[in-house]
Amino acid sequence: MTSIHVKARTSPYPGTTDISRTPVLDDKVPWTVNWSDYKPREYTEQFVLTKPVWADDSDAKKIKHYNEVDENIDRTSFIGKYEIDKETNRPKNPQGRTGLSGRGLLGRWGPNHAGDPIVTRWAKTEHNDKKKVLEIILINRRDSGELAIPGGMVNAGEHVSAAIKREFIQEAINSNADGAKHVDELFKTAVSIYKGYVDDPRNTDNA
Repeated sequence: MTSIHVKARTSPYPGTTDISRTPVLDDKVPWTVNWSDYKPREYTEQFVLTKPVWADDSDAKKIKHYNEVDENIDRTSFIGKYEIDKETNRPKNPQGRTGLSGRGLLGRWGPNHAGDPIVTRWAKTEHNDKKKVLEIILINRRDSGELAIPGGMVNAGEHVSAAIKREFIQEAINSNADGAKHVDELFKTAVSIYKGYVDDPRNTDNA
């Protein structure tokens, strides 16, 4: 474990007012630290339990192939192999304890791959044409109202580049047909700048 997640230990859980995590101090985050009476609250959002197409079965024991591509679902992690609890067959968050078990708002047991495009440009300022400023495309999140990079989850069998384009069209240009025509050209020179764990407030011990 190279860092300690912070957002993934905050309460209340996103989208709720009454789901609080078991407090986890920094020194108790690593799974290698013994904590025999650690019993985090269990929470998986009700809609996730209805098993939409992007979600796993509620019984983790039905998952047969962690740490590899399971049919068309990529269950690998960019930060290496993660451990599986022998009794429950639930994967352990590779960054350690979060104070909450289950999947929360996330569909998959283990990694939930997502892609977020960072789109920028140099633009002239309003008052000084010689001076340029770096602009970035952001959206207002519907759940929190916060500014965020457009993006979202990668569907089963979908390449991350396709997911990024799809999410950008949906979130940044509101599925505008004219704008969508230029997305391929926009992303033609795109480069990957990060692959790894994201300290997200939706994360749990198992997702």
